[in-house]
Amino acid sequence: MNLNKISGRCRFYKNMLESLDRYGGHGELVRGLMRLALFKPSNFVRHLRWKSICYHGVDRMILRFPGFSLGVDTNDDGISAELAIDRMHEPVGTEILVSVLRENMTIVDIGSNIGYFVMQEACRQKCKRILAIEPNPTSFALLEENVRLNHFEHVSLHNLAISDREGMLPFYISKQSNISSITPRSDYVRKMDVPVMTLDALVEKEQVEHVDLVRMDLEGHEIQVLRGMIETIRRDRPWICLEYHAPVISVQDRHDFVSTLESMDYELKCFTFRWSDCPIFGRTVIDRRNVIHEGQLREVLDQITSQVLLLFIAPKETPFKLPAF
Repeated sequence: MNLNKISGRCRFYKNMLESLDRYGGHGELVRGLMRLALFKPSNFVRHLRWKSICYHGVDRMILRFPGFSLGVDTNDDGISAELAIDRMHEPVGTEILVSVLRENMTIVDIGSNIGYFVMQEACRQKCKRILAIEPNPTSFALLEENVRLNHFEHVSLHNLAISDREGMLPFYISKQSNISSITPRSDYVRKMDVPVMTLDALVEKEQVEHVDLVRMDLEGHEIQVLRGMIETIRRDRPWICLEYHAPVISVQDRHDFVSTLESMDYELKCFTFRWSDCPIFGRTVIDRRNVIHEGQLREVLDQITSQVLLLFIAPKETPFKLPAF
């Protein structure tokens, strides 16, 4: 491990401990340290259990969840392994997302992967329409299968990436399908060019009357996506639920991101730390009452610079009540 990597990890842990103490208090700091100590052993056990399943040569597994079934890929060491072994993914983030869903919503799901969140959105409320967008052809094929498996006819599928331009961009594919991204990665196994377009252009092309919620998980490409959806935000004022990858976002991009949303009267409704919202030995080793936080968007993002956050952002006039766990 080189000195830059060691220095980066030290900054991450220092920022993490300061953030947990600031937003969760001493109790959450203690729980955070406990999760940190158990994280690597939990991942190791999950990896062993997953390899024992994959050893039998099965390409697909069908998992049953309340309201839907989900096929997972035994060649995927990411979300497929987590769902198959732990039967959960971002449990707190999922519940917050579900809490803001309303009947007849039109949802744009960017970075749908194999469809876990699309299935949650489709079965929890009677949504009017869901646009599921995924550039990775392998994940997209499984997403198609999962939509057919559940007979969700109101879900439309789009095998492309969303950005701030139209054309082609390189896409970096990882062994963990849910961390594949347009943002360059050092651990990718292959690279391919994928078609890209702006969300504004897709909304116009698909004749979407009104967008009520945009969910995105793009492993660092979220700023570019925001730049390409300004007209949709101005016209429809949707919820924006995103995974914000602070470590790969520059200071200038962070400033532009916040300034753009503030100029349109958006505010941070709540957030949680991504690293804490994951199962430890198949359990949510957290106090959910303390893991959901509130704050001013600019202040939070200026203070938490080394971590991935789940942000739930909406216009100031949009009502929101923290879900009861």
